[in-house]
Amino acid sequence: MAEIQEVGLPGLKDFKAGMSELADEQLLAQDLVQQGAIHAVSYLLANGCNEETATMMLKSLRDNSELLRVEADRRGKPSLFERDQTVFN
Repeated sequence: MAEIQEVGLPGLKDFKAGMSELADEQLLAQDLVQQGAIHAVSYLLANGCNEETATMMLKSLRDNSELLRVEADRRGKPSLFERDQTVFN
């Protein structure tokens, strides 16, 4: 199963080093993930980073992720993630 790794400043050197070894599909997937995160954080900064807004955003994302897992299962394709990749349970 896939797992999202934290790529903050301590892991940035390793992330950059592995970039040239990514397959095209992996590079595209990384770009999608990064742009999604950029959009989410910029939305919070523009609209107020408070618990209510963050909770609403997280619920929407988790609902959409569940729909994607159901569709992947319907197609007989494995889901990348068994569960949402939150830093809490």
